Amino acid sequence: MTPDRPPAPQPAASPWRWARALYAVFALIVFCFPGGMVDWLDERNASGWLSAPLAVARAIDAASAAVGTKAVGEALRGRFAAWVEDSGG
Repeated sequence: MTPDRPPAPQPAASPWRWARALYAVFALIVFCFPGGMVDWLDERNASGWLSAPLAVARAIDAASAAVGTKAVGEALRGRFAAWVEDSGG
């Protein structure tokens, strides 16, 4: 590389950039709405295979409650459930 030549530009739509963004949004959703994740995992844990993810989800739920985002998530889940029932029936 010479000083007068700029480096080659990186592609704007890199798959790694999209993957990082997708997982960041997923992590934010799990942290802000952990009750839904705990309920979903608990419903599917009949065989016991989901014990570790369920324990992690419960720890995230406790951390979310300590920070104060759990109450907001529960209120939004209640509104969404009411909206789904109104739309479906």
